[in-house]
Amino acid sequence: MANAWLEVSQVESENRRELVLNGQEISNRLEERGIDERIFELTLLNYLEISSTKLSIVPDGIGKLSSLTKLVLCNNALEELTPEVGKLTSLKLLNVSNNKLKSVPVEIQNLNELDTLNLSINQLQDIPNLSSLTNLHVINISNNQIESLPDGIFDSSLVHLSQIIASDNNISCVDSTVDALPHLNLLDLTNNKLTEVPSTLSLCPKLKELKLIGNKFTDRRFGKMVQESKTKSVIEYLHNIWKKESKTSDGNSKDKKKRKKGKKTAVETEVVRNQLSVLRITSDSNVVTVTPAVLSVRQYIICCIVRHLDLSSKFKSFITLQTKLHDTICENRQAGTVATHDLNSVRFPLTYDAQFPQLLQIVPLFQQKEVSGEKLFEDLRLKAEELRKEKKRNTYSGIHKYLKLIEGKTQYPCVVDRDGKVISFPPITNSDKTKISKTTTDILVEVTSTTSLDTCKKILEELLYRMLDLGLGRPGGGVAAASSGSDSDSAGAGEGTPAGADTGGRECLVVEQVKIMDSNGDLKVLYPSRTDLNSDLIEVIRNYE
Repeated sequence: MANAWLEVSQVESENRRELVLNGQEISNRLEERGIDERIFELTLLNYLEISSTKLSIVPDGIGKLSSLTKLVLCNNALEELTPEVGKLTSLKLLNVSNNKLKSVPVEIQNLNELDTLNLSINQLQDIPNLSSLTNLHVINISNNQIESLPDGIFDSSLVHLSQIIASDNNISCVDSTVDALPHLNLLDLTNNKLTEVPSTLSLCPKLKELKLIGNKFTDRRFGKMVQESKTKSVIEYLHNIWKKESKTSDGNSKDKKKRKKGKKTAVETEVVRNQLSVLRITSDSNVVTVTPAVLSVRQYIICCIVRHLDLSSKFKSFITLQTKLHDTICENRQAGTVATHDLNSVRFPLTYDAQFPQLLQIVPLFQQKEVSGEKLFEDLRLKAEELRKEKKRNTYSGIHKYLKLIEGKTQYPCVVDRDGKVISFPPITNSDKTKISKTTTDILVEVTSTTSLDTCKKILEELLYRMLDLGLGRPGGGVAAASSGSDSDSAGAGEGTPAGADTGGRECLVVEQVKIMDSNGDLKVLYPSRTDLNSDLIEVIRNYE
């Protein structure tokens, strides 16, 4: 066959379930000879990706791929999307971002199993009614020319919808029925043409991120809150407006006139915020020294200690949280990697080093024997290849997809304790010797990155905030500073509540500083410092001030 592509032939002969086509070579083939139509005979495919090419048309044959659950056609030159896509009724993910689409076929209403819809970075002005997509969790329509949110997007049948990302459009209004979405936790309307938003936004029970920067609101006070990214304050302000509107509609306008001007402030100060209590570094040994060798491999690291945790009932949730962070803010560990260690098993001071693969020795998580970095990499690679063939894919999954981040490296990054034992091999694994468990109460958190120190801080900050959301903090108010002479390994470090602290209805996460030093003994980073952990949603108590 004149236009037979090797990638298609391999999938066909091995009965694979995945096909990924991207890059310049694929783009050149598409321009010269067009697409290999045999793709649409691969009826067993459940994942198809054609990305970063000059693909301008999706042939009608796409409708034959009835087993598809994921279709990714991003970063191409698509000018239209065939209505045949509506026949892919098993589809859970449709990503056609960064193309030249000016419309979306009404047939997408047939995709009842759709979980994620990404239409961002196109030229769309309108989107069909979405009320039939009852399994939709995430919709991204940012960077288009849309003047109003899609019809049906606030339909009460969309009970799973949790994220609406509609930034950088021309949206001028939001329907007051937004509170019909019980699981909405993110609404991003950054850089639109809004002058007001409905007070019913405050009735969305799960809404935690409301992004409205870049709009010109007529209410100046509200606009200032928005510009300062004070999400909780914004929601509280809207809720106060909603209460006034409700009383007015109930015929209680006289009561409203009698209300004192200071009442609103009193309502706002009654809001209970969770706390982060930061303890001054309590031991000279709580130090990580960065060697010159690691600077050319994975140069950025920050650490902190989190104390007085009770993981007994939420251990699995905490592990799931780390996995989600690796997939999201860590960008599949490319931006950064989080590692957590049982503090009782960590022997400070630590060294952040780089070692040759054959010399690095570690007992990987859930294993008993010490292996070299070289053998660990090869074992994981072989296992990944076996799994790929078994599941008939052409990509790796799980921990194996991170192997490419160290492939070909002359040296591997690692964290070494004072006895010379490797406790962490980012971005691949921790040591089994320091793994956390349900009985762990104090943990060392380590974040490494090749991107920037700021990236490390954003990741660690997000982890700490999410730990509070999980309810891992201590009940009650702030925690008093530990005495400067206390032992950092003592379980009681930082016990106590400051005089006058409000302990009603809040939780407090106790965080202790860790120093990062260079090989000359100069301070590189102290985390968290006075400039870290700034959030309107959390009260930060700095016990060293």
